[in-house]
Amino acid sequence: MKISLLADCPEQAAQVAQWYFDEWAHKDPESTLDRVKQKVALSMNHSEIPIAFVVHIEDELAGAGEIKYRELPDYPGLNYWLDGIYVPVKLRGKGISTALIEYARQKAHEFALPSLNLRCEAHNVKLYEKHGFEVVYTEQHKSIMSCAFDGLK
Repeated sequence: MKISLLADCPEQAAQVAQWYFDEWAHKDPESTLDRVKQKVALSMNHSEIPIAFVVHIEDELAGAGEIKYRELPDYPGLNYWLDGIYVPVKLRGKGISTALIEYARQKAHEFALPSLNLRCEAHNVKLYEKHGFEVVYTEQHKSIMSCAFDGLK
């Protein structure tokens, strides 16, 4: 299993965008695949946020994730978000999401982020709790989780 920045394998961006559209974005009537592709393209950075990363098993694209900056009025102080952790159904249960989450935590440390936050469905809460995230808000069918990095600015 190898994790890389999406910027280092830009040919994978279309597949990542398709995953994101199929899994989440299609639920928004204003979303299009082209818009998702544009958002993914904005995350193809090497040393700044937003930053996207992908995992490969041998030569197969096996998952993706992103760290983004967002100022959301409902969540003051929660500005850095782990987003888009995705693993295709056929590859789930192999530790890929764990590797992506730990990679994101490592990147958060490298960027000296005060915390990393995420929004997830109830069935994923335990997964993120194993990686130091705690539920800080609950909204309808989603949990807002945060992982603080003590001593970092």
